Amino acid sequence: MDYKSIMTFISKEKNNKKYYEEFMYIASNYYIFKKRPKTKVRSLINIYRFYIIIFFILSIVFIFIPRLDYLSPIFFTLFCFGIYLFVESKYRLREYLKGGNSLIQIDEAGIANICADKMTVKLPWKSIEYIIINKYSICVLPKNFSAILIGIEIGSKDDVYQALKKYQKLDLLVDNSSRYY
Repeated sequence: MDYKSIMTFISKEKNNKKYYEEFMYIASNYYIFKKRPKTKVRSLINIYRFYIIIFFILSIVFIFIPRLDYLSPIFFTLFCFGIYLFVESKYRLREYLKGGNSLIQIDEAGIANICADKMTVKLPWKSIEYIIINKYSICVLPKNFSAILIGIEIGSKDDVYQALKKYQKLDLLVDNSSRYY
C-alpha cells in the first residue's frame, strides 16, 4: 500500500454535544436512514422529552375518562419507558463527551476511524451504503447492520469531499446539510 495515497485528518468531535446527538439519532434509526438517506436528523433527547410529555398527559387524561380508564396504566408504562430512554440517552451522551478526537483515514480500500488506544474501525468501500452529511455530523452507514457506523465531525466536510473525489466514491455521498438552513 502506498502510504502517500492515504488521506488522514482529525475529526474534532471532543465535547461537541450537537455532533453526538445527531450521531446517536442516526445510530438508533439506522433502518430509516438506510431506506431514506435524505431524512432530516433530530435530537434524540428532545424526541424522548416529547414522548414523555405526551404519554404523561395521556395517562392523566385517561384516568378521568371512565370508559377509557383502563388505558391509563398502559400510557403510564409508556411514560416510564420514555423516562428510561431519556436517562439512558443522557448517560450515553455524557460518556461520549468524555472521549477524545478520532483520526480518520481514507484510502483506496475504505474509511477507517482510529480512536487512540481504544478502538479502530475500518469499513471497506464495498460495505458502505451511504455517507450522509448532516448539520453537525458526517455519518458513514454500512450496508450491514452488524458493522459499526463511523462518525466524522462536520468541520472535516471538505476533507471528506476531497477524499471521496480522489477515490471516485462521490456516488456514496448524500448531502443533507442544505436541509437545515
